[in-house]
Amino acid sequence: MSRMINSLALITALLCTLYSQSAAAEKLTYLIIAEQAEPFQINSVTDYVQSGIITDIVTFIAQKKSLEIDHQIMPFKRYLYEIKQQTYPNWISYGSPTWRAVEGNLAQNKRLSKQALFSAEHIMVSLKSQHDSPLNVNDLVDKTVILLKGFDYPGLTPIIQQNTMNTLELNSHKSALLALKNGRGDLFIEMKSRVLYSIRQHQIDASTFEFTDIPDAIAPVDIHLSYGDAVPQELVDWIDLQILQMKANGEIARIISDYQ
Repeated sequence: MSRMINSLALITALLCTLYSQSAAAEKLTYLIIAEQAEPFQINSVTDYVQSGIITDIVTFIAQKKSLEIDHQIMPFKRYLYEIKQQTYPNWISYGSPTWRAVEGNLAQNKRLSKQALFSAEHIMVSLKSQHDSPLNVNDLVDKTVILLKGFDYPGLTPIIQQNTMNTLELNSHKSALLALKNGRGDLFIEMKSRVLYSIRQHQIDASTFEFTDIPDAIAPVDIHLSYGDAVPQELVDWIDLQILQMKANGEIARIISDYQ
């Protein structure tokens, strides 16, 4: 009898372990960059409701599988730190294969979805009144370029070094655009969708700016979902199928259009 009780206890313990592992696999921590990633992630540290292109895509996918999503909002440097420390093993966020370090993968982009969600282009913003003709990347000697603090701009570093440019790093798109408007810098380089969203959101007069596409300096960036090491591969594969379906039926295009 005691052997039977022990066997039942062992089976019960194993089932509880399997159930707990299965439950954990269906819960993801969604890492959100505070106030620097609009319109991909729109939030503030004190917000209880988040939105944005990536957030809406993650929410849409989660609803199809009843995934439990735990939102964690944090400044960008802490975001990278928490990923490296594996504070939240089952995390999901976004990244790009372009955002790599010379010595290896950046933490944010170590494990990406096979399917890209969309492609993002960069633009150069300058004041119309400053120049007789629009600035281009071949005429930037001794200029001051405004960038977002902590962000990576592939392809731009050699241009900054070649033209002996100064850099001014600021915390938000709004502060960068206002700094440009107030003459603290000569140009602001950032993703086009982020710049245009910030101009609309903060009611900044766009007519004072000149917008220049710079695909030769910074190639379009493919944006993917990114995952922590503990997210089960079966779930990653399932999400990839959902991305394919969302692209095929126009759902991702519809979400993007909400923020244009």
